[in-house]
Amino acid sequence: MDTSLSAVIDVYTFPTGRRLFAIGQLVKRAKAAGHADLVKHCNAALVEDRKCLDLERRWGGYVAESRGKVAAVPAPGSPPAATKADALVDRTLTAIRDHAESQRAGAAPDDPIHATVAGFLKAIFPTIVQDVTMLPFVEELAAVDHIVGLLQGESLAPVVQELGLQRLVKRLVGLTEQYRAALQAPAPETIAFGQVRAARAEGQERLLQTIAIILGKHFRNTPDDVAARAELLGPILEQNAAIAASMRGRRTVEDVNPETGEPDPNATAPAPAAPAPTTGSDT
Repeated sequence: MDTSLSAVIDVYTFPTGRRLFAIGQLVKRAKAAGHADLVKHCNAALVEDRKCLDLERRWGGYVAESRGKVAAVPAPGSPPAATKADALVDRTLTAIRDHAESQRAGAAPDDPIHATVAGFLKAIFPTIVQDVTMLPFVEELAAVDHIVGLLQGESLAPVVQELGLQRLVKRLVGLTEQYRAALQAPAPETIAFGQVRAARAEGQERLLQTIAIILGKHFRNTPDDVAARAELLGPILEQNAAIAASMRGRRTVEDVNPETGEPDPNATAPAPAAPAPTTGSDT
């Protein structure tokens, strides 16, 4: 016979934000009721669930990064700072092209500026700028190193002056060094979903323990115990009811801001699926 708390206590699986919000509200009520042991248990649960939320966010950020350009190279070994540096380099390269092109906008057909700009862009972007910006990180860094060398070389340095590109070239030089430093930084911790899943399961177990403590304190059907149970379990049952409503409506169970209880559109990872309660109740 299964006597685990999950088998005998009838609640849905809570997303971490909902769990944090409910326990945070419960702490206030437990303090008011003078339940020091319950307060201590809840505070310990909050500490661990904040760690779980941080783990979820770091895992969610890693997943989001691996779905972007960094996926073109081995994602687990790419420092997160490289993504930011890469985007800035890409924008600067594009700005150099656009600024150069703007120099011949409106110029007369026989103006030498047309040939100057065409030759300049052909030298640094033999095809198109996107063929550089879409390269994997390490390959793009090598390409940008080459471009910087050309821009500072005897052939193109005068053209940079003529086209007024000094500020953008200086910016590109600095960003290239940032890019290099980011790629050479130690690889970030790789967070496996198994770690996230285990932390969520532990958080749910602590939630069930919290319910068990409350039931142990107020197990009678006297008016006082019924009222005390309702007061202490209220924050948990409110979140459970919200999850039940989402499940009935066949909607994804949204997580909430752990401080305000409002739906959190910035959650980094989907809330865990909430299985039906063990006895079929919605509360």
